[in-house]
Amino acid sequence: MGSSLLATCTVSPDFHLKAEDLYWTLNGRRLPPTSYTPLGPTTLGVALFHLNGSRQQSGDNLVCHSRDGGILAGSCLYVGLPPEKPVNISCWSKNMKDLTCKWAPGTEGETFLPTNYTLKYKLRWYGRDNTCQEYHTAGPYSCHIPKDLALFTPYEIWVEASNRLGVAVSDVVMLDILDVVTTDPPSDVHVSRVGDLEDQLSVRWSSPPALKDFFFQAKYQIQYRVEDSSEWKVGHQWGEGMVFGVWLFPRCPPPLLPQVVDNVGNQTSCRLAGLRPGTVYFVQVRCNPFSIYGSKKAGIWSDWSNPTAASTPRSERASGGCDPKGGEQNTTLRRELKQFLGWVKKHAYGCSNLGIKLYDQWRVWLQKSHKTRNQVLPADKL
Repeated sequence: MGSSLLATCTVSPDFHLKAEDLYWTLNGRRLPPTSYTPLGPTTLGVALFHLNGSRQQSGDNLVCHSRDGGILAGSCLYVGLPPEKPVNISCWSKNMKDLTCKWAPGTEGETFLPTNYTLKYKLRWYGRDNTCQEYHTAGPYSCHIPKDLALFTPYEIWVEASNRLGVAVSDVVMLDILDVVTTDPPSDVHVSRVGDLEDQLSVRWSSPPALKDFFFQAKYQIQYRVEDSSEWKVGHQWGEGMVFGVWLFPRCPPPLLPQVVDNVGNQTSCRLAGLRPGTVYFVQVRCNPFSIYGSKKAGIWSDWSNPTAASTPRSERASGGCDPKGGEQNTTLRRELKQFLGWVKKHAYGCSNLGIKLYDQWRVWLQKSHKTRNQVLPADKL
C-alpha cells in the first residue's frame, strides 16, 4: 500500500493496432488518459500512484483494451500489507479432552490481502512441531485440536501469519492442559421455594458429570433476573473446594445470616435471599474447575446453564414495598435483627442451635405475626 506501479501493454503487429488505439481499466473503471504514457508505436504504459489496499479478495483487475472494448491483456494486482505478529493467544481445554486456542491478528489487523494463520504446537522438551487443522471453530482467529493431547507436560504454542508480502510469527506461549480446563455448565439445575419464606429461593444443581472421575475442586457462580427484566444480577461466590457460599444484593436487604452449603457428593446448593415476594425469577449457574490433579492455577468459567424459573410466594402484608429508601432499609434491618435476637433468646438453648433452620423458623413466625396484625388492625391504621 502507498507504492506506485507502471504497467505496459504491447500489441503484436498482427493486430494492426497502435498505442493510441488502446486504453486501460482498473476493476472495470476506465483510467484517465493523463495516466497513460506511449512507450512505442504499439506499446502503451499506465502509471498508478499511491495504491490503496485491494478492494477484492481475488485481487484488483488491471486490463488493457482495444478501442472497441476488446480485452487484449490483463493482470491481477494484490495491494496490501505484510501480516503483523499475532498477539493475545489464549487457550482452553474442555474437560481435558481437547484444546481450543484463539488469537488477535495484530495491532492493525487488516492487511487487504488473503492472509493465512497457522497454529502450531509441540511438547516443550521433546517432540516435533504439530499443525492445528480445524480453524474458525470459536471465531475467525481460532483453531481446535480435538485429541491426542498429553497431560502433565507443558506445550509450546505459537501462530504463524503469511500472505503474498511476508510472514510474521507470534511469541511462543507455554501452557499445561491442566491449567486451562473448563467444563460443561452444571446440570440438573432446580429452583424451588423455601417453605413460606416470601423473599427466598433454593437453588440446587449437579456438578459437571464429565469431570466426575477426576480429582478437582470447583467454584460456582449464580446469576438471576426477574421475569420482566433482561438484566442479570450475579451472586458473589467465595470459598474453595466443595464448600460454596453466596450473598446476593438485590433491592431488599440481604439475609441476616450467610448461607453456607457443604457439597455432598456431586450435589451442590445455595440460598438466594432478599428477593421480591410474588416474583418469577430466572436462575443460571456456571462452574469453574480448578486444582485438577493439584494444578496451582485457576480454571476457566464454563458457559451458563440454561435458565430455570421459579416464583417466590406472594406477600400478604398490607404494607408492601420491597424497595424502601436507604434509611428505611437500615431501620428495618436493625428492627428485624433485634426481633430475631429476642426470639432466639426465648427459643434457642446454646450457640449450637444457631443455624439456618432456626433462622427459617423465625422468618415463618415473623410472617405469621404480620398476618395476625393485618387481620386485627383497621385498614386506615396499617
